[in-house]
Amino acid sequence: MSPFINEAAWIASAKSKPLQIGPAPTPIPQENEIVIKVAYAAVNPVDWKLQEEAIFELKYPFILGTDVAGTIVQLGSGVTRFKLGQRVIGHCDGFVSGKASNSAFQLYTTCREILVAAVPDSLPLANAVVLPISISTASSALFVQLKAPLPTLNPQLTGKKILVWGGSSSVGTSAIQLARAAGLEVITTASSANHAQVKELGATEVFDHKDPDTVDRISNLLRPGDLVIDCISGEDTQVKCGEILSRIGGGKLPVLNSPNGSVFENVERVFVNGLAPGFTNPEVGDAVWRQYIPSAFAKGIFQAKPDPVIINGGLGKVQEGIDLLKRGVSAKKVVVEIAPE
Repeated sequence: MSPFINEAAWIASAKSKPLQIGPAPTPIPQENEIVIKVAYAAVNPVDWKLQEEAIFELKYPFILGTDVAGTIVQLGSGVTRFKLGQRVIGHCDGFVSGKASNSAFQLYTTCREILVAAVPDSLPLANAVVLPISISTASSALFVQLKAPLPTLNPQLTGKKILVWGGSSSVGTSAIQLARAAGLEVITTASSANHAQVKELGATEVFDHKDPDTVDRISNLLRPGDLVIDCISGEDTQVKCGEILSRIGGGKLPVLNSPNGSVFENVERVFVNGLAPGFTNPEVGDAVWRQYIPSAFAKGIFQAKPDPVIINGGLGKVQEGIDLLKRGVSAKKVVVEIAPE
């Protein structure tokens, strides 16, 4: 008999609300998986969109959530780089695998080993949990779609610049740091209140996204061969990023939502699959999750940003967290305490 009595916040059927608290699958890790006792889970826009809009089909009842931080309680037979009791973050793949056992909003979740990284004692799990999906998504945009050099602790400057539109967003903060680790010079946009934060992360130039001259000013700084990522990916930002990229000769524009807005003939908008580093592009997962992130954490050179807005109280508070994120937060990420660390 498994020693783990699991419980989860379930979405019972399409568009049902609130989430229902009830028994959850007993964790049984496959060869390349890890079972994590969840201390904190972060909320992402996909959670409220799946609940309220059913943006893609799930096998109900289902468990939402992708970002977790906690301690390892069980290892698959092929996992050798972790040990029991180790503090980690993990990117859950439930939405892609279709396994409710591999989702975040439960007491015990199962993660693919390639999407897990150790967290040093100096970094609180409540802060670290903001990172998993942003690391994977930024990595997919940079290293899968744009073929940027893989990140290292001592990067060689490439001479190229990259525009990260939306630098204070969750994905934007990771994209800035990973781009710097790839040897790119980073230009970004943010509200004036967040300029100092994105510069601290490594951006060399910051522009106010509300300034009507921003497109012209950024276009004048970039050259053919420079890169652009849209970390907001609304219709308006896709048009602005597309125009900037078009002016410097075009190329691929990674976007986080479905391509939308005006089309530029020399710009190819590509949807970013955040789970690519764990599935279709394991060489990126290996370079980022297994090698770079643990070392960068240990040296204190990769920051856990944005800061969390923490909701305490366990699984019963997950719905509150989803509702809060839907109402909107700025340069923050909603985090729910699932169980005391």
